[in-house]
Amino acid sequence: MKNYWLKQSLVILLLVLFAFIANFNLVNPYLTMESTLLKQLAILVSISLILFACNQLLYNYAKYKKQFIQHPLGNKMSIILLVWLMISFVLFIVLFFITPLEDLLNQHAWLMFMVIYYFLFFINLFILSIVHKVMDSSVKVEKKLVITWIGSSLLIAIILLMG
Repeated sequence: MKNYWLKQSLVILLLVLFAFIANFNLVNPYLTMESTLLKQLAILVSISLILFACNQLLYNYAKYKKQFIQHPLGNKMSIILLVWLMISFVLFIVLFFITPLEDLLNQHAWLMFMVIYYFLFFINLFILSIVHKVMDSSVKVEKKLVITWIGSSLLIAIILLMG
């Protein structure tokens, strides 16, 4: 139990540290890149690392709770998570425009990274729910999480390269 909380706390601490480093680089750019492709690659690698950390949180939880995703709702999680993501996105947009959230995010850019982490975590969990639904139940959670990480990273790469 203690080991589980230590691992989870370390992963969360690394995510927060990564947000502060990224925020520091936004405020005081140490490295500047002229190439758009290099910028996209740096963003993709950063997001892949964040997704890896999200998967590490899920992996630690799966090791702690052996019945991870074995609940009867496990097969319906993709629909539940998709609705959750849509509601979260709409709520974020509404809050951004009708509250001083925009000013707060401009003053404290690291908070935007927390919002990005939130959406990346739930997108990753959504993809995991699809992987779980498609794959046989005898497949180990480790393999499902690796496939999820690859799928999430590819999705983000496609989105970045289209943009």
